[in-house]
Amino acid sequence: MKTIKFSVLLAVAITLVNCGIVCADLTPNQIVAQFNGLGTNGWSFTSGSSTERYFAPANAAFTPDRSAYHPNALGTGTNRFHTFCIEPNSPSLASSGTAVLNFSGGNSTRVSIDNKAVSVGTAFLYQQFATGAFSSSLYNYTNASQRASDYSVLLSTLRVLMEPQTYGSLNWSTNKFLAYLLTVNPNQSYWTGVYNPGIRYNEIGNYAVFVMNIHNASGGGEYQDFLYIARADYGGGGGGVPEPATLLLWTLGGIGAFGVGRYRKRG
Repeated sequence: MKTIKFSVLLAVAITLVNCGIVCADLTPNQIVAQFNGLGTNGWSFTSGSSTERYFAPANAAFTPDRSAYHPNALGTGTNRFHTFCIEPNSPSLASSGTAVLNFSGGNSTRVSIDNKAVSVGTAFLYQQFATGAFSSSLYNYTNASQRASDYSVLLSTLRVLMEPQTYGSLNWSTNKFLAYLLTVNPNQSYWTGVYNPGIRYNEIGNYAVFVMNIHNASGGGEYQDFLYIARADYGGGGGGVPEPATLLLWTLGGIGAFGVGRYRKRG
C-alpha cells in the first residue's frame, strides 16, 4: 500500500511540474508584451556574422526567450540567436540599438520600407531553421562553407516568399527550399499568403514567428527587420499532433488516476 501511495504522489508531483512547463508557453500577444517590455524600446542588441546575423542583449539584464531555438541556431556566446534580414535592399545597420516585435491586426510586418507582412512560407522555413528541423541536405549546420551557401539560398527564399511579384524568378522546382515547401503543401499561393502569428498552423506547430524591427539606440529610426521565433500557447486549437510534453502530461495523469484507483481498492 505504501508503494502505491508513493507512486501516486510521485505521479502527481511530476504532473504538476510538467503542467508548469507546458503552461509556461505564452500567447502571441503575451510574447510581444514580454519581449517589448524588456526595455523602453525592447532590448539592446549587437550583431555580426559572415552568415546569418545573430543578436544578443548588450545589457545582461535583458534576456530574450530562446527556448524555441535549437543549439545549431543559437551561435556562440551568451543569449545569442541566429536570424535573417527579410529586406531585399538592406540599409546599413548600426552596431547596437534596440529591437521591438511588430504585431498588430493579426500581422507582423517589416517597417523599414513597405510594411510587408511575413508570409506563411517565410514563417515555416524560419521555424524549420531555428528549431533545427532541416535535414543536412537542406541546411548544413555543421560545415562552415556549406552553411554559408545554404544561408544565401535560404535568405533569398525567405524574401521571395514575401514578394513573389518582385522575385518571381526563383524557380519552385530548382530552389530546394521552395521545392521542400511543395512536398508539405503543393499549393504555392498557400505559402505566399499572409501569416498571422496569432493563429496556430499545423505545419509550424506551437510556435509564433515575428518581425523584429531594429532601431537605433534611442529608439528612433528604422534600420532593418529580422525574424524571431518563440514557443506559443494556442490553447490547444488548430488540431495537429500534440507535442511530447503534452503527451507526457496525459500519460502521467493516467498513471496518477490508475494509482488512485488501486489505492482505494486496496484500502
